[in-house]
This record gives sequence, C-alpha cells and structure tokens, in this order.
Amino acid sequence: MSESTVATDHADTRVRLSIIIPVYNNEDHIRRSVETAAKQTVAGGSTEVVVINDGSTDGTTDILDQLKTQHENLQVVHQENSGWAGGPRNTGFDLAKGDYVFFHDADDQLNGDCLGSAVEYADDHHSDVVAVKIEGRGGRYTHMDVFESTQEDGDIRKLVRSNFVFKLFRRSFLAVHHLRFPAHNIRLEDAQFCFRAYSLASRVSILSDRTYYFVWNHGTGHISHSRAAPDAHAQGIRRSLEPLRADSWEDDVRREAMADFFRRVILARFNDRFPKESIDFRLGWVRESSQLARDFAVPERLHEYYGKISLARLWSALRANPALVEAVSRQFRRDHVVISEVDDVRTSGLHLELRGTAAALISSESFSELRILMKQGGKTVEQLDAELTSSGDIAVETLELSNQAQRFVVRIPKRVLLRHRSVKLYSSALDGSGTRTKTIRVGLAADTSTHNRRSIFAVEVFPTRLRGLSIRSGFGVARRLKRLLRGAKTRN
Repeated sequence: MSESTVATDHADTRVRLSIIIPVYNNEDHIRRSVETAAKQTVAGGSTEVVVINDGSTDGTTDILDQLKTQHENLQVVHQENSGWAGGPRNTGFDLAKGDYVFFHDADDQLNGDCLGSAVEYADDHHSDVVAVKIEGRGGRYTHMDVFESTQEDGDIRKLVRSNFVFKLFRRSFLAVHHLRFPAHNIRLEDAQFCFRAYSLASRVSILSDRTYYFVWNHGTGHISHSRAAPDAHAQGIRRSLEPLRADSWEDDVRREAMADFFRRVILARFNDRFPKESIDFRLGWVRESSQLARDFAVPERLHEYYGKISLARLWSALRANPALVEAVSRQFRRDHVVISEVDDVRTSGLHLELRGTAAALISSESFSELRILMKQGGKTVEQLDAELTSSGDIAVETLELSNQAQRFVVRIPKRVLLRHRSVKLYSSALDGSGTRTKTIRVGLAADTSTHNRRSIFAVEVFPTRLRGLSIRSGFGVARRLKRLLRGAKTRN
C-alpha cells in the first residue's frame, strides 16, 4: 500500500469533515467526484478527501495522482484489489481525522458546496447520523418519499427505505461502537452498516432542505461488482434485519419498518421475473428465504402489515416449495389463485389417495370446488374432483396468510394410472365469486414421496427438482424381470 499525504499547510487546522471515496476502474467519473468533494467548505475547520484506490487497472490511478497535486486536502491510498467496497471504506475511515465522515461512491456527485450545512445541522441538533436528501440520476432509483420533510428525529419507517450509506456520520460515534463495513462478498453492506447505526445512535436526523447528493447509474465504477450467491445474499439480509429488533423504537413502529424492508428485499423478488432465473439460484433463494421468513416474519408477525400479494408471497416462502413459490410469482395483482400441496400419500387396493392443503390467495376469498388435473406433455389427460374438508391440521401460518384454507383428499383409480403411466398433477378451483382459478402445479411437501412396489402394480409419487408432484406407475414384475435380464447380460 502506498500513500500520498495531504500538504502541511493545513496541519494545524481542525478537520471538520472527512469525505471517503473508494474507487475501482472509474476513470470516466472519478475526477468530477473528487473535485466536487474537495471544494466542500465547513465552518470552524477544513474538509479532507480520502480516496482509496482499490487496485484500479485503467486510468484511474494516473488521474488520482494528477488530482493530488491540485488539491491540498486530498489524500490518496493505492492498494491491491479487495473486490468489495467494505474494505476500502474501512481503510478510509481509519485514516479520517474529521469530526464527521461522509461516505461517497466514485461515480456519484455532491450537489455543489453543500455538506457544510449538514455538519452545521448535526452540530446544532446533536445528531450522530444525518440522512441528507439524495436523488437518482441516469435511471437510478431512490425513495424520494424518505425526504418529504426534515425530521430532527427521523422515522425509522422512512429510514429503512434509505439503505444507501451516503450519509453524514459523527466519527466518534462510529469509533465508540466499532461500526465497520463487512469486507467480504456480501449483499446489503450499506443496509447492515446503516441499520446498526440507526439502532445505536442517540439521534438520527433526516435533512431535506435541498438535494445534497446525486446517485448515478453509469453501469460501471462500483467496487461491489460481483453477484452474491443466495446464501451470501441471505446473510446480508439477516445482518440487516437483526438491528431492527433493538428496543430503540416503539414496537409497532419497529415491526412496520422491518416488514417494509423484508417485503422489498425478499418478497418482492418473487415476481414474474423470478422463474427466469437459473434453477440453482431459484432453489437456493427459496431455501434461504424460507428460513428468513421463519426466523423473522413469523415471530415478528410481519404479515400484519402486508397486502394480498405480499401475503401470498410470504405464504409460498414459508412452504419452502419452489413449485409453489413459482406459481405465486407468476400471478398478478387481481389473479384468482388457489394453490394445492400434497403432504400425505396412501395406497389401497384400487386407489392412490393423496391428501393435502389448498389455500385461496390474492383475489380468491374462498373456494367450493377443487379439481385435480393429470397432464402429459402439457395436455390434460384426466380430471378428478377432490373432496374438501375443513377438518385436519392446517399450519397456523397458512390460516393467517391465506384467505381460506381447506384440507382435501383425491382418490385416483389405479386403472387411470395404468392407462397413462407417467403424469404431472395440476389443480384448479371454483372460488366464491364463481371464477375458475388459474391451473397451477400441485406441490409435494418435503419428505412425502412414496414408493409402492410390494404389489405387482407399482406406483411411485415423487417430486420434480422444483418439488412439483409427479406420478409414475407400471407393473413391478415386469420391472424386476428387466433388471434380472440386464444383470444376466452384464455377467455374460
């Protein structure tokens, strides 16, 4: 690591503000960002800009070396690439001398000489954190409703919608509480840092008197450039949610803030684009989301703050069945949906009996008929009506998150299975409004698959990779004979 230090002209001047900028391969925008930051003025002292060059391989290094000769208050550190923004930010914080620090991305821009008024506000109101008004540029989205008005004591329900770290922090506050950024590949590092700060600060303010910072979408220039796997993403979500369990806020306000964040980072992912992700990503995301739902949404009763779409998505996440998650993900706001999952498989002499739970979601308030469809190659080959009953154990979350839930049983004659040999099961219902619901894949609950090969006619109920229910059937004697013949050929 090499360091270019600031000039000594201001060695005796109190540093009031440190602006920390990590950068990686951003030759197109770093000059503008640094020059605007270096021109910030603060009453009662000076401003320093600390740039951490995280192993850039383009022209960024040369530009920074130029800039340090032009700005006395600029400090540049060159280091090997870390691959993530957290480490460089921590390095910058360790070097900072200001009463306050402001974290700045290399491709963004301050709106003129503005941070001095934020420092003054923090001084006057004894704020440990000041969330200054930011605006998106180039298609970058920001929650402008956060900055509708200035709040001396910021509402946590607004603050959780401002996950960006582009805020003013009292340096002594961060130091006392040992607040650091995660230095490895993890998502939501800004939210983790900010939410911990919110939970520990004596005061977090929202300053909306003007726009202070422009967040740009240039498509380049971010150090956090690699996509996190579902488990790493889930770890970031978990570490972001934990601080929201602190007793720093009234319980209802805290839970509402947590529900909003949970909806945006987890449930909103289950949209019509989700089925287009790779199957490995979908399986991993469903697994991780289900665990997060059980760890946070259930004990905190976050469903109390959700509308019908979010309730349906939370229901599917708790089922931890990718087929059901995808079924919900494909639905739109006004869809009539009844989704079925089999959790008990029984065989008798003449029938295969499937038992499970069906739930009315989104626009279906209730249902009076459930039809099971057997398909081959997308074509319906048989239809059977299930028997509905309100008896039996239904999970509490299913009752709370769905509009109506009923147990069902469907008996499939083995002669029908013999006729078609291999089928996939779907379901459709007639809901209380008289609307026929969409035809949706029937799911198979975990650890419910069964094999019945003790009789001549064998039936196998098994899950697809996404846990959709499928059935294979045939004559067990013939299968055993084929295996014997294959074994004889191998020996010969």
